[in-house]
Amino acid sequence: MKTISGIAVFVAAFLLAGCFSTVDLGLESSGQEYVLNCILNPGQDTVTAWLTKSRTAASGETFETVTDAEITLYENGIAAGRFSWSDSSAYVLPFSVTPEKSYRIEANTDGKTIWAETKVPNPADANISVADSGDHVSHYIIRLNDNKEEENFYWVTATNYNGENSNIPVEIALNLYSNFGYADNFNQKAQSYWDYKFQYDYYIRFTDKGLPDKITEVLFYSPGYGRNAEVFLLLPDYHLDKYMKSSLLLQNMDLYAEEVPIMYSPFPMYSNINGGTGIFGSFNSVSKVFTKN
Repeated sequence: MKTISGIAVFVAAFLLAGCFSTVDLGLESSGQEYVLNCILNPGQDTVTAWLTKSRTAASGETFETVTDAEITLYENGIAAGRFSWSDSSAYVLPFSVTPEKSYRIEANTDGKTIWAETKVPNPADANISVADSGDHVSHYIIRLNDNKEEENFYWVTATNYNGENSNIPVEIALNLYSNFGYADNFNQKAQSYWDYKFQYDYYIRFTDKGLPDKITEVLFYSPGYGRNAEVFLLLPDYHLDKYMKSSLLLQNMDLYAEEVPIMYSPFPMYSNINGGTGIFGSFNSVSKVFTKN
């Protein structure tokens, strides 16, 4: 069991929605909005932030990168350091965040302050194992001892690895299968597979509301085509949880609009950024690698 810094690859998919989604729905409006994106992960020794300007709905241009901002990270109200601009279109700060501590990010540019706050969740008390002792190592079970004194949000997913380069993840699981009774149904489909009744797009999400006091078991199946797989249990903070869920709902609406465009209506993306849009959130994670022989 370990906390994986590489889990940021999953969160990056959600950041793309914040970077490239249209913010201004006025087709003729020329106004721009600052977009600040930053995700804190205790498993990393560097904090990365992106600051851009949004584009209008009618524009074909990409978001404009802001390169001259002063961005500072605060830990429990005390300045932890100032970000430096890198040539990778991002701001970086060599710093490791700590669970249970509160953080604030402030970006100052052109006389304007853009800011947001988050509290890093504690790691989960969980164990991940193979649920089938036979040849099917794609059936997994997570045994979770939830902390009843905290409000927690849980996201389950898996990554497949290819056979030739077993250390390089190929893709996040496109779907998972489970009968878990506490799962959120926003990305759920009535699709049977093996003994499972429901299919989930990318993630199985659930909160600790209503969970039993005893150990909670999440049994699920992740189709895998490679030799290795890695299973993840993510614990995002309140803001990142709402951002991730709204991102997937927006994606589902976009796909639905292609089939039934007359029924389409835009779905709002969650943001906790004051003075702009985007996301400043945090997460913790537990994961385990499984090898197919």
